[in-house]
Parts: sequence; C-alpha cells; structure tokens
Amino acid sequence: MIWFLLLAVACAASYHEELTFRPLPRNTLLADFHFNTVSPEFPLEYTNSSAPQASPPRHFGYFPRLLAPIVQATNTRELHLRFTQGWWDADSWGSLPENGEVIGGTGVEVWAAVEAPDVEAARASWFKLTESLSGVFCASLNFVDDAVTTFPQHKTASEAPFVASPENNLYLLRAALPDEPICTENLTPFLKLLPTRGKAGIASLLDGHKLYDSLWHSMSVDLVTKCSGSECRLESDQHIHHIADITRSIRRRNEGGIPKPVPGDKLRCDETKHHDAWHCFPLGEEPSIEWDIEALYGRQIKGPGFENKNAATKVNFLIDSDHWKVKSLREGQPDTDVTETFEIVDAVPHNFRLSTTDFNKVLPKKETPLLVSRSLTGYSQDRGGMRVTLHNPKDEDLSVVYFESLPWFMRIYLHTLQVSGNGTIENRFFKPAIDRSRPTHLELALNIPAGQSLTLTYQFDKSLLLFSEYPPDANHGFAIEPAVIKIIDKATGETSYQLRSASLLLTLPTPDFSMPYNVTILTCTVMSLAFGCVFNLLAKKVVTEEEFEEVAKSTPLGKLKAKLAYLKSKLKGTKA
Repeated sequence: MIWFLLLAVACAASYHEELTFRPLPRNTLLADFHFNTVSPEFPLEYTNSSAPQASPPRHFGYFPRLLAPIVQATNTRELHLRFTQGWWDADSWGSLPENGEVIGGTGVEVWAAVEAPDVEAARASWFKLTESLSGVFCASLNFVDDAVTTFPQHKTASEAPFVASPENNLYLLRAALPDEPICTENLTPFLKLLPTRGKAGIASLLDGHKLYDSLWHSMSVDLVTKCSGSECRLESDQHIHHIADITRSIRRRNEGGIPKPVPGDKLRCDETKHHDAWHCFPLGEEPSIEWDIEALYGRQIKGPGFENKNAATKVNFLIDSDHWKVKSLREGQPDTDVTETFEIVDAVPHNFRLSTTDFNKVLPKKETPLLVSRSLTGYSQDRGGMRVTLHNPKDEDLSVVYFESLPWFMRIYLHTLQVSGNGTIENRFFKPAIDRSRPTHLELALNIPAGQSLTLTYQFDKSLLLFSEYPPDANHGFAIEPAVIKIIDKATGETSYQLRSASLLLTLPTPDFSMPYNVTILTCTVMSLAFGCVFNLLAKKVVTEEEFEEVAKSTPLGKLKAKLAYLKSKLKGTKA
C-alpha cells in the first residue's frame, strides 16, 4: 500500500529542465537554463501567525522542500526573485529572453503577492518573507524595510488571484537592492532548490567561476500558486540566462587566467598591406570556429535529471542550419547530428560540438519593442533632475506603464514633471517619500504613438543624511534602482513585454569623514603641550645657574667629576 501511495505522489508531481543555446553576433552565445517543478496538489490554507494551527503533513515530490514552508508561513501566493548583473546590449542582442518576464534590474529585485486581512498584516508577512529569503539565498534581503518597499498599483491578470479566505485580500509588494553584488554564494542555494542538487542533468554544467565570467547574467526564481477548485499546486520556474564570450572563454581555458600575447606566427595580417616580422595590420577574428560545451563550462552534462516519464531533460539549439552544425558527443557511441532539439535519455556524459564557417551568420534578432534611456541631470550638490526618454520603434501605438521607486533622500516635485515629444500620460499615481520611512512611488500610464518618442523630465532635491547613514566609500555615490517599464497588450490587458532601465549613481553632499580624526589629533597635541608646561611648573623648581652648579657638585656624579678633575690636574703637575 505504501508503494502505491509513493507512486501516486510521484505521478502527481513533475519536473522538466531545458537548456537553450542561441549564437549571437561577434562570437557571443546566449544560454538559457530553465527548470520547471510542479508540486502535488494541496488544499490552500491561510496561516494565522497570532493563532497558529498544525498543518497536515504534505508530500512535495520534486518541489523544493525549503521554499514551501516559507511560502506557507507568510501566505505568499506569488513570488518573483531576480539576481541580475551587467548591461543588456539591445542593439546587438535584440529583445530580452522570455520577453523580459524573468529578467530583473541590476542587483536584487523581489516581488510578492501576499494574502492578508489588511496592509499592516501584509507588511509583517512581507518582512518575514524577505528575512527568510535572505538566509536561503545568502543575499542582503534582510535590509529590505519600509524605506525601500512599495505597493505597485498596476496589476495584470498574470498575478495569482487565489486567496484561502474570502475576508482577505492580495497585496502586491516590491523592493530592490541595486547595489547588491551577485556571486557564487547566490548560485549555490539556487542549485540546492533543484531536485538534482546540480549533480545531474543540465544543472551539472553550472559552475560559478564559468557562469559569472559573462558579459551579462541573470538568475530568477518564480513561484506561482495555481488552483483548480479546492485543490492547488505550487509551480516553480527557475531560470539562469547569461551571455558568454566564446573567444575569451576558450582563451582562458587554454592560457589560464593571465592573458598572453598572440605569437607572431599566429597573427592574422592583412596581406594587401605591407607586413613583415616587425609590421602587421591585424585582421579580425577568424570567422570559422569550433567549440564544445565542455570547453565553455569545463564539464559535460551528466545524463538526464531523472530517468522517468515525469522528468524530461532537453537541449535546444537556435541556429542557422545553413551555417552552423551541431554534433552530439557521447562516450562509446558515434557522433550524431543534432538539428534543433535533443532529449537526453541515456545516463552517460553528454557533450555537444558547435562549428561554423562564419560566426556572424546567426538567426535574425527579435527587435526590442521599446527603447528606454534614463539619466540624471544637473551638477549641484543640493538639487538635480531626471530625464527619461522612451522611443517606440514599432508601427503601432504602445500602451506603457512606467514604474519608478526612488529613495527617500531624492525629494522629487511632481509639479516639475514635464512631457515633451509625442505621447500622452493617460493616468498617474504619485506617493511622496517620508524621510527614512517610505520611498517615492511614481507610476505613469503612457501612450506612445508609432515611431515616436516621449521624454519625461522632473526635478528633485538632495537630502542631507546622518553621518551613520553613509555607506563605506560614500564619495562613490548612491545606487538608484532601475525603473520598470511594462508594455500592456490592449486586447487582453496583460503584460506583453517588460524591461528595466539602467541603474544610476547619485552623488550626495558628503561630509569630510577625516575631520573627527584631525580634530582628535589637534586636541590631543594641544592638551599634551599645555599639560607638559603646567606639570613642569608644578613638579620642578626654578633656580639660577649658579645655584644649579652648586647643587650639581654635591651629587654623586658631580663628586666623581671633581675627583677625575683633581687626578687629571695631579698628573699634569707630575709631568711638568
């Protein structure tokens, strides 16, 4: 009977992992690691922290056992966590993967839909959630407080509408830490959430030293509650995207961490110009290239994640088949050609070799539906400005939601908001900041005509901080989190594409932190001089030079000198 129950639980849960490679221009590669996990069904319940009740035991199957209690204890119905570093080059790489749905801004970003009877209860659950996630992912989410938390107003149908109690509501909360560094300490907990623990399947390729040696990388965790009747499931989607520089990765593997100059016999010189042992007009990289997965990640794929029908492992290649060739390499088996999708079934190491005669012959990029430029203006120490330009390159009008959360020390003035160019503000929401308690929340619903640009400008004041509120190296500046821009489908009202602007660096008036040390040193010097003079007057007696000589003669040293002088005079008298 127990075996039948375990079999039923295993069949109720599912796990799928998928790896997609897409070559990009200039010998770069976009890699997308996707892990999808669905939990077994369970009844949706509201956890009351003031009157806790024992919940019935649950089976989790492939679902991460670590996250389920956190989500349950905080009544979180939807969770989105983002770790991103780098700058996305839209001109070369096109639109964001997954239409930007799983891509965050620079640093750490967290969204959550929390079920609660009121705002205060939702806020308490939110802080409990961020503190728990801080410990799980080794991130600084424990620094999320009221000063960086906002309640976004625009909600789409994609957000979970499920509540356990009809008396409760769902509250959408958001926070971001733009200056949070991303490192291997965040990747290790990510791998531990997978049922394979990074030991099998495509997760076996993930190595922090290789992954973070990228031009751009993003890691995301999405948890969504999906219900059918009285039974619900938790669906987890974990993504890792990164842009790898193939040439740099292969060179580092062959030469080590220290780059070496190219030998003279390997230089590619332009033969139409003068060249000899001392002169060379170098050409670009060799257009033909061949590399494999092991050369890029330092390891092979260790078979499938699981060997059953409820867990699939696939590798996709988005290539131009006229110029690119892909072969599957397995030990003890002949090399086989791969077209677009390869499903890993055998529990043996898998490797894939990609070759091309011209690495610039790639699939056409998908153009970005919206271009955004955001920058600071002004150079004063007490005030500044913001300039945001949104350009619509498409041949149809766009409905855009612009969301901005600014720190409390940027006091913006809504009456200075000016709109130039073509486009209109359909709706606006503004919530001013409270010092050290609430950030500035600005949300605008915009309409941008086809092929036109819209520019927003506004002014703000810079507040003075307490000396304890300045971070180390305060002269470097304060990181301002990116703005969130969503493109809304007018037919369905859902988000069709979203992106983040670049993060900014704001300089504030910074005190001279060396001044206390200078004052301390000067004060100690003056006090020591004054004390020395007073001490000499109190502890020493002032006498004339004649008195000093008389006293000196009566001392043992003076008597010894007198005897030596007497002996010396006697010796001189004898010689004479």
